[in-house]
Amino acid sequence: MVQEAVESHVSRREFDRSRIEMMRGYAEAMACRRGYLLNYFGEELPEPCGMCDTCEAGTAVSEGDEGRPFPLNTRVTHKSWGEGQVLRYEGDKIVVLFEEVGYKTLALAIVIERNLLEPLS
Repeated sequence: MVQEAVESHVSRREFDRSRIEMMRGYAEAMACRRGYLLNYFGEELPEPCGMCDTCEAGTAVSEGDEGRPFPLNTRVTHKSWGEGQVLRYEGDKIVVLFEEVGYKTLALAIVIERNLLEPLS
């Protein structure tokens, strides 16, 4: 029983830490901030909004779907982290929200090379 409580606490701390990383990502984002926030809540903005600070600074660009093996919001599974959902692509990285461990930002090339994610049907 004590072991379960410790594991639950560790899992919760890891999940909270991943949420803090997402907020750091927002603060450091060079992409459209509105798109970033909408994506966080499972929505997609096809083009930069043109009204946030990054759009006004000219750093926000629209990225196509090229090189994206999993469409946004695709349910996937990882051998160690279990089931999750693809939330966003950040350049050469993919962000997945796993139900058990929280947000993970993964190098897309390694995900593809090592076949780390499998789509769920």
